[in-house]
Amino acid sequence: MSSQEIKFIKSEDAVSETVGYSFILGIVIIAIGVMTVVAYPILLNIQDTAFMEAESEALTMLNGRINMVALGATPSQVTRMDLNGGIMNVSTTGNRLSIIVANETGYQVEIFNKSLGKVEYAVNDNIIAFENGGMFRKYPDGDPVMIAPPEFHYNGETLTFPILRIDNAASAGGKGVINIYSTSADPPSRVYPNVTSNFFINPLVGKQIKIRLKSDYYKAWAKYIEERTEVVPLADDINHEVLIAFNSKPSSEPANLTVPIEIIGIDTTNSTPLNQFMFNLSVVDSSFHMVLRAPTQTSNDLVIEMQKSGGMGSAGVTIWVTYNKGGYNESWKTDTLALINGSITSIDLLNSSALSSYDSNSASGTWINESYPYNNTYIKSGLNGPVPLDVIMQHYIKLVSTSGTFSLYPGTKSGDPAWPKGFDANGSELTLDYDIIPPTISYMQIVDHSVNVSIY
Repeated sequence: MSSQEIKFIKSEDAVSETVGYSFILGIVIIAIGVMTVVAYPILLNIQDTAFMEAESEALTMLNGRINMVALGATPSQVTRMDLNGGIMNVSTTGNRLSIIVANETGYQVEIFNKSLGKVEYAVNDNIIAFENGGMFRKYPDGDPVMIAPPEFHYNGETLTFPILRIDNAASAGGKGVINIYSTSADPPSRVYPNVTSNFFINPLVGKQIKIRLKSDYYKAWAKYIEERTEVVPLADDINHEVLIAFNSKPSSEPANLTVPIEIIGIDTTNSTPLNQFMFNLSVVDSSFHMVLRAPTQTSNDLVIEMQKSGGMGSAGVTIWVTYNKGGYNESWKTDTLALINGSITSIDLLNSSALSSYDSNSASGTWINESYPYNNTYIKSGLNGPVPLDVIMQHYIKLVSTSGTFSLYPGTKSGDPAWPKGFDANGSELTLDYDIIPPTISYMQIVDHSVNVSIY
């Protein structure tokens, strides 16, 4: 046998085809393994989503029936549903609603603070939930979305807020058909208005309403409220809460003079937010003297002082407006005539005919950005006005508080007169009307409803 033939017999060239097939088979196996590892969770998620979509019609029906029972349209309802491997959970916890009615004296009442409860259907990380009449969808990734609006209705003047609470706990999971029974629990309870106190009546005057909702679906609540109403909610990502605040417009009619004088949510972005600011004082005598301070009884931030002056006859009144804040020390003096009608003396702090003179030795610093022709630097020994009294009041009332909420208190510093001094407070009135920061509210209707949701 030749050497070439021996070499041919010993050659490994024929193995290359077998090795090639082995490599291809290995690549196919690895590819299948990778596809299984990567695609299987995706396939599961698609399957979960398909289950959720299949149950969405039943859940929408359940949502409507719970609402009907809670709002008293029917005493009970039953909904059949296939679990499809999911979990249905009814809970009285996991969220909380707080409603506070407040005024600027520091007095506030929490008229509601309870858990709303919720009904959730979950397939792994896919969740559809019922909460206060609304339906929410939570996907494995991203923020929850609202798929049906909750019971929260605001038209720019009236807030209608039926509270729908779940009053029991229940749970079921696995496969098979379940029956979900919705029945009314306690009779509806009116939260607001409440005729037992003048503090809780409609129309709302000089009040602030704060609504705080802690919920897993707070972002969806916030988005809905912002898109469907004039309200700009505050979303708290740390505590998973949404906060909504409403301001009520003051009355344009005279009211009994009580102190402190509350100013809630005045629109400081408006160049002239004050519409009326008039005192109708009863039985004023020659000792009349009033000092009002903001934002506290001893504060110098804003001081409005009124005193009987003899230089202008029986109707003569001197008014000082002083501002001490942010390093500024500004003061204005106005000699004017009050309007006397029988036993009532009227002092209008928005009297455009009354002219004020700058009365401080320190140059002003807050007027440079005021509208023309009052955008000046004033000083007692130089350019000292005159500036109409209404312009003075509009200017300083906007500077006291950036939030637009504060109170004017009778002063209690040394030298301040006792309240009331030289007039009868019992027979006196105040007319204080101003534009307010939206959202505004005049009427509020809140009723607490509860419902039992059982699973069989």
